[in-house]
Amino acid sequence: MTIDLSQFHQVFYEESYEGLDIMESALMELDLENIDSETINAIFRAAHSIKGGSATFGFSSVSEFTHDLETILDQVRAGTRKFRRGDVDLCLQSVDCMREMLQLLQSGEAGVTPKSQELKQKFGAMLAPQSESEAVTDTADEPVSQTGETEPQLWQIHFVPGSDILKTGNDVARMFRELADLGTLSQVNCNYNLPELKSIDPECCYLSWDLSLQTSSASEYIAEVFEWVSDESELIITPCHQRSQWHIQFKPDENILRTGNEPLRLFGALRELGEIEALAHVEGLPGLRLYDHERCFIWWDIKLTSERTDRAAIEEIFEWVSDESEITIEQSNPILEKIEKQQSPSITQTPQSGKAAVVPIVRETVSSDVQQERVAGEPVVPQKNTTVEESKQNTAKSVAKKSAEPGSIRVGIDKVDNLINMVGELVITQSMLGQLGTDFDVDRVPKLLEGLGQLEQNTRELQESVMRIRMLPISFAFSRFPRMVRDLSQTLGKQLHLEMLGEQTELDKTVMEKIGDPLVHLVRNAVDHGIEMPEERIAKGKSATGRITLNAYHQGGNVVIEISDDGKGLDREKIVSKAVEKHLLSSAEADSLNDEQVFDLIFQPGFSTAHAVSDLSGRGVGMDVVKRNIQALNGIVEIRSEKDKGSTITIRLPLTLAILDGQLVRVGTNTYIFPLVSIIESLQCRREFINKVAGGCNVFKLRDDYVPIIELHKTFAVKPDTTDLDQSLIVVVECDGDKVGIVVDELLAQQQVVIKSLEQNYKRVDGISGATILGDGTVALILDIVGIVKLAGEKFNQSITRNSSLSQSIVNLAQMAS
Repeated sequence: MTIDLSQFHQVFYEESYEGLDIMESALMELDLENIDSETINAIFRAAHSIKGGSATFGFSSVSEFTHDLETILDQVRAGTRKFRRGDVDLCLQSVDCMREMLQLLQSGEAGVTPKSQELKQKFGAMLAPQSESEAVTDTADEPVSQTGETEPQLWQIHFVPGSDILKTGNDVARMFRELADLGTLSQVNCNYNLPELKSIDPECCYLSWDLSLQTSSASEYIAEVFEWVSDESELIITPCHQRSQWHIQFKPDENILRTGNEPLRLFGALRELGEIEALAHVEGLPGLRLYDHERCFIWWDIKLTSERTDRAAIEEIFEWVSDESEITIEQSNPILEKIEKQQSPSITQTPQSGKAAVVPIVRETVSSDVQQERVAGEPVVPQKNTTVEESKQNTAKSVAKKSAEPGSIRVGIDKVDNLINMVGELVITQSMLGQLGTDFDVDRVPKLLEGLGQLEQNTRELQESVMRIRMLPISFAFSRFPRMVRDLSQTLGKQLHLEMLGEQTELDKTVMEKIGDPLVHLVRNAVDHGIEMPEERIAKGKSATGRITLNAYHQGGNVVIEISDDGKGLDREKIVSKAVEKHLLSSAEADSLNDEQVFDLIFQPGFSTAHAVSDLSGRGVGMDVVKRNIQALNGIVEIRSEKDKGSTITIRLPLTLAILDGQLVRVGTNTYIFPLVSIIESLQCRREFINKVAGGCNVFKLRDDYVPIIELHKTFAVKPDTTDLDQSLIVVVECDGDKVGIVVDELLAQQQVVIKSLEQNYKRVDGISGATILGDGTVALILDIVGIVKLAGEKFNQSITRNSSLSQSIVNLAQMAS
C-alpha cells in the first residue's frame, strides 16, 4: 500500500523556510572570536531537520546538499574545525542556495541549480583530508568543545516508535543510517504484540528496537536522529560503560548466624568486586518480645556493578552458605531495568499494608572514581529530545523568523483562546436577546437596550480578536535586512551598522507581505546613495561607520515605519536642477516649492540624481513604485532630510486592510466614506474666499495656501442638495503631500467599517477603493482620494495631467489661483 506524502509537503516547506531563517540569523550573529556553542548547535539542528525532512519526502538533491553542510557544522561544534569568515560567507551562500532549491521543488521542478553544484564542490574541498601541518594549525590552542566528540563510548538505545510512525512518512531505516554515520551500530529487531496476519495493518508499526552504538558523539546528538518522531515514540538512551550488572537475591537460612557466618562479611567480599547496592527486606521481623538475636529474619536484594566480574566469582563468595540458603544470581539488562522502573512503582516506595517493607542497608562504592561513573546513579537521557522548536527558543530571541511566501500563519494559543471566549460571550448575548424577543413588551425596553449594548461590545471585542489573529510582529519583515546590509557593505566597501527597533510591533500579515519590497528598496537606497564612503565620512568629522535605523511603532490606528540614515542627506539644489532639466517644473515654479515638495520629486518615474548607474541603483526606477505600493495599502510616505546630516523616510500604514476608520459623508442621496487618515480638517467656506481659475477649477484660500476644490457630485455625476459652494461643506484631505478640498453635502458619523472589494464583486471603478455595508443595510462606497484627484485633474486640465505628476498638477492649479 502506497503512502501519499504530498499532503505533508506544505508543512515541510514552511518549517524548512523557518529553519533557513534560523540559520541565516544565527550565522549573522556569530562572533568568530568567541563562538557560542549553542548558536552553532542551533544552526546544526536547523540544517539537520531540513536534511531529515527532505530525505523523508524523497528530495535527495536537498538532503545530499545539506548533508555536506551538516558535516562541516558538526566538525565546527566538535572543535575539529576552526570557523573563519570565509566559512560564514559560504554557509550564508548555502542558505540562499537551499532556499532556491526548495522554491524550485515547490514549483514542481528539479531542485538542482548550478550554484548548488558549485557549492558542493567547495564542500568537497573543505572536507578533503587535511595535511598534518594544516590540522595542527587549525586545532592549535583551540579549547575542547563541551558538546563535541569525546573518546568513543558505548550507548544502548531502546526505541519504541509510535504505531502511526509510517503513516507520517518517517523512515526508520533512514534513522538507523544516520546512527551508523555517528559510529559503529549493531541492532536487534524485537517483534512484539504482533496481531494475527489477517489483522496486520501495513501502515502500522509493530516493532521496537534495542540498539548498541559505539560513538564519540554526545547523547544529545544521538537524540537528534529521532527528533522527528520524539513526540509519538518512546526513546531511552543510556551510556554503557562496558561494565556488567548483576542482580543477586540472597535469602539465608534463619540459623546462619549460629553456624558462625556473618552476612555483612559477604557484602564486604562483594565490594571488592565492584559497586554494590543492597536492599534489606524486613517483613519477617517478629515483635520485640519474640525476637531472637541468634536467628536471621532478613533477606537481601543486591545489585552489583563490576568491570571484571563473572558468575563464578560471585558464586565463590556464597560457597560456604549456599547449602542452607536460597541464592539467585542473574545478569541485568540496563535498558530493561529502566523500562521496568518506568512501568512499575519503585521498590523504594512506602509499602502498602501486608506487603514487604524495604529498608536500605548498604549503599557503598569501591572508590570515589567509580561512584562518579556508576550506571545506577545516572539518569536516563533524554526521554524528550531536543527539537527544532526548542532550538529556536535557545537561539538569540531577536532572531526573526519569516517564511518565504507562506500559505498559512502560526497563531498563538492565547489568541485562539481569546477568540473562543469572545464567541461564547456573543452566543450568550444572542440567546438573551432571543429570549427577550419571545415575550417582549414596552416595559422591557431598558433590558433590550442593555442587551444591545452588550452585543455591540461583544461584537467589537470579537472583531478585534479576529483581527489580532492575523497580526504578526514586524520582525518578520525586518529579518532580511541584517544579511542584506552585510552583503551590501562588502560589495560597496562601506562600513555599516544596522539598528532595528520596535521589532515586536504587530502588523497585518497581508500588509506585511506587501510592504517588504518597498522597504528593501528604501534600505538599499540608504546604503547606496545615503551613506558615504569611510574616508568621506571621516573628512566630514563623522564616524567611519554609517548608521541605518529601522524603527516601527504604533501611532493611533496606524503603524509607523521609519528608515533613517546619518549619511549625506538629500541635496535640494541638485534635485531642483534635475527636475528642471527633465521639464518636471520651471525654475520659477521650483522657487515656490518648500523642501517637502522638492523631496517628493524623487518619487517621480525615472527621476534620479545619480551620476553613474550601478548594479544596485541609479536608473530612476523604483521610488515611484515604492510610493504607488504604499498608497495601494492606504498608506502615506514622507521624507525629512538635512544635508550632511541624513534622511528619514516615514511610512504610515493602516494596521489592517480589512478594517477602515472612516468618516461617513452624504452627497445627495448617496453615502460615501473618507479614510479618516487622509482627512486634515473640514469647514464651510465663505464665498469671498472662493475663486475660479483657468480650466474651470475652483480654489479657496485656506490661511496662506490656495487649495483646489473638487465637487464630488460632478466627479460621480450625482445630484447634490445644492451647487452653491458657500452652502456646502469642504473636507480638506492630504493627497501626494498637498491639500485638496472635496465638496460634500453633510458630514455623518465616524465609524470602523469592514472593507469589501468592489473589483472582486463587480468591477474596478476609478475613484473607489471598495465598499461596505452599513448598519441599516445600505451600501456605502469607500473613496480613493488619489483616484478622485486624478479624475478631477483630467476634467480640469487634461494637458497638465498628461505631462505632469498628480502632485505638480495640484501645485499648478494652486499657483494659477494666486
